[in-house]
Amino acid sequence: MPDDRIPLEQALPGMRVHPLPDGWMPVEAFLLVKSMDEAGVSTWSYRTSNPLNREELLGVLTVQRRILLDELAAEFRAEQEDED
Repeated sequence: MPDDRIPLEQALPGMRVHPLPDGWMPVEAFLLVKSMDEAGVSTWSYRTSNPLNREELLGVLTVQRRILLDELAAEFRAEQEDED
């Protein structure tokens, strides 16, 4: 299968992302993209910069899921304390 990857600015025109810290060099990317089709129906897809190691990707996504769950739980507790 031919590699049909294009530069990010062409793949996601008009989109912006937060920069990496100074001195960091990007190696690979996994992007979740919420898009709308011609009928206005939204859907999620993902794009990669390179074919990724799937085990490594699963590990990273698992850690990010845990971090998000912890952050959401902390926000919920804070809201509950504000209501008390």
